Amino acid sequence: MSSQRHGLALLRTNDWLEELFDTIWANHFSDVERVNEVTIEFSRHWKTRLGLIRMSESQAHTYVGINGLLRHPDVPEFVVMLTAAHELCHYAHGFGSPLPQRYPHPHAGNVVGRELERRGLGHLVDDYDAWVSDYWHDFYERHVGRVGSPARSKASAHTRAAAAAPARR
Repeated sequence: MSSQRHGLALLRTNDWLEELFDTIWANHFSDVERVNEVTIEFSRHWKTRLGLIRMSESQAHTYVGINGLLRHPDVPEFVVMLTAAHELCHYAHGFGSPLPQRYPHPHAGNVVGRELERRGLGHLVDDYDAWVSDYWHDFYERHVGRVGSPARSKASAHTRAAAAAPARR
């Protein structure tokens, strides 16, 4: 599941993320039933959030969004892994899923940390916390800056604008 090809660091793809998520679910959350459709993808570049989970009003679909900056190869893979596992803890606890809600609040009494520990992922928590504390803010500023969106080339901005423009007849 490496994000390297021919010695070059590559940006992680949504397919890579889905494979990682399925592996985490199979190896650490196999007792948690998928009771609705669950999708995961790299999402926006949030400054203060690495992941989120939400469920459609009909409860037919759960969406897990992972901060788009985590697709960068300079972010350790365990950060992406633990972020996805954190959201899966919420799913198992009935937040962002149709499963019964087990706690009054998604982070009440460190329930996510205890769940990660119970599921064999606790050894990653200290390294994750240290990376976020020591590197995240500088990483964010370097890749997004104070404006709030990543720098893009004029060519990619033109392509996005053309795609968003209404079709001409």
